[in-house]
Parts: sequence; C-alpha cells; structure tokens
Amino acid sequence: MSAIDSLVSSYYFSNKFSGSVLVAEDGEIVLNKEYGYQDLDSAHKITSNSTFEIASISKQFTALLMVQLKQEGKLNYDDAVSKYLPSLPYKNITIRHLLTHTSGLSEQQFFMWARSNMNQAEIYTNQFILKYLEKEKPALAFTPGSQWEYSNVGYFLLPLVMKEVTGMDYIELLQQRIFQPTGMQNSGIFSQAHKGTEMQNYVFGKVFNPRDSTFVSSFGLAWSDSIYGGVGILSNTSDLYRWDRALYSNQLVEQANLLEAFIDNPLPNGTASGYGFGWYVKDDFKIDGKNHGKRIEHNGLWPGYESSIVRYVDKDKTIIILCNQSPSAKDMLVEEISDLLFQQN
Repeated sequence: MSAIDSLVSSYYFSNKFSGSVLVAEDGEIVLNKEYGYQDLDSAHKITSNSTFEIASISKQFTALLMVQLKQEGKLNYDDAVSKYLPSLPYKNITIRHLLTHTSGLSEQQFFMWARSNMNQAEIYTNQFILKYLEKEKPALAFTPGSQWEYSNVGYFLLPLVMKEVTGMDYIELLQQRIFQPTGMQNSGIFSQAHKGTEMQNYVFGKVFNPRDSTFVSSFGLAWSDSIYGGVGILSNTSDLYRWDRALYSNQLVEQANLLEAFIDNPLPNGTASGYGFGWYVKDDFKIDGKNHGKRIEHNGLWPGYESSIVRYVDKDKTIIILCNQSPSAKDMLVEEISDLLFQQN
C-alpha cells in the first residue's frame, strides 16, 4: 500500500525510524519493506532475512508453550509454581499469576538489587533468578492475584517450569514446537558472542547520544542476554507474520485453548488488567469512534531496539514493526498505519 510506504519513508528520512515494517489484511501482505541499515557504518542494508531483538514480544511465545503443555495435560494454570520449583519461597503464586503479571514478584526490586550484585563478566541463566528469589526472599509487591504489575521476573521462571515438566530446554522447545512447525527459519535465541561475530543477518541497534546528537551502537549494553522467557528471541517481520497466521489456526494449539490467552484477565476488584497470556488485550477497540473489535498486541524494548506486533483479530489485520533505533517513531507508526488500514472500511 503506497500510502503506508510513504508514511514510513517520511519517518525514515527524518531519522525517526530505521527497521522493517509488515502490514497485512485478510491474509494478504500489503507491505513488507525494510528501511535503513543493519549497522552504524551503513555498510549493509536491512534485508528480508535480517533479524532483530524482539525483546518482550518473546513473552507470547513463552505463553504459547505453556498453553500447549496445558492442552497436553502436563500442567494446570492454577498449579502452584512451587509444585514444579519446590525451592521457590512463595507458595501461593500460580502459573496463571506468572502468565498474567499478577504474581506480585517485583521487577523493580530485582533490577535495583541486580545493579550492585550482577557482574557484567558473568553469564547468568534463568536459574540465577530462582536463586535470587530463594536467597533474598524479596517482599511481594502485593498478594498474588490481587493486582497487576508487569514482571519479567515472573516470565523468567516459566522456562524453569517447562524444563521440570518436559525435561527439555526452553530453546529446544521453541524450535521443536513453534519455529520449525511454522517455518520461522530466521528466528531463535543466540549468544551475545555469536550475534556479534558470526551472524551475517543480525541487525545492530543504536541509541541516541544527546551529548553530540548522534546515534551510537547499543551492542553489549544488554549484557545479561542468557536469561530467557520474558525476552531473548531474535526474529524478523516475515517470521512473525508466519506466527500471526499460525495463531488463526489449530497448527500450534487448538483454538478453544488458545483463546484463553487472548482474554483480558479480570482482577478481584472487578477491573480489567488489560493483559492475557503474553498479550495486551483491548476489547472493542475504536478508531475515529468506530468499533473495530478486539486488538491484541505487545511491544518490545531493548537497548537500541523497539518493536510491536498488533493484531486486529476480528478484522484479520496485522501490523509488525521492528526498529533498530531508540528512541523512534514506532508507536506513532502503529497508530497512523492503523488509521490508514481502517480508512477504507
């Protein structure tokens, strides 16, 4: 669609966007285009095979694996997490609490503690998160299930639960259960060293340096990249569109079971949390006063990267934006592309 291409191009030429954009409606791609370069020296243009850090978009893949395990009868959402991780000191936190960010495990507390207790030279894994909770026993921000607060800490525990249930590593599960069945050939989890020296299609991020008003490389700023579940996946727009299409079918999980991930999880006080399993949920989403049905989405933020996947599931319209600069006009692009998509309806 030329209007969308012109819109994205205008942000690119004004240095407010660099990355890839895919827009689709009714099962047909109307735009899938790259804008900019994979690195700071402009040596390699972003291509259709280029891969980006998608950061917190990873959560929806983690959630889907849990839905699969529930469908197979290997766990229940209301099981206590301590059933699978007995050393966890919080016995009233359930799997559902982790999936919906209602566990009370404080992300802010963890990152404050990590600043003075994690060494950049070390490689940390998900087991480190469990050890932190065992040893420090940080107070919960609230009684599990009573409130909503975004928590990567909770999503970092889910791969450990999966390992106990299946005997398989999270990366193996992603490959066997999601990436291979859907043909997501440019998606995966890779070490920092591998990304820096061996991946020809890796898109390097850049952050704005206000001291001299230039963008500088963000590589290495997120050094603890071996803790998965809440972040960690690399992908591109074409692969994420394969993911999008699979979610409309029974390819990965039966639709009846998948739909629970797309329900706005209610809180005890009667208010909606706005979150399902790995997705923000907005029912009856309106543009210019017109109801366009359910919109489910997630953003990702990583040093030098911004990303979004937005699905208007009742209208079968999808917007995928992967950006390798921060800050960017990514959020404005999501809304302006949405406006263009629905102008014709």
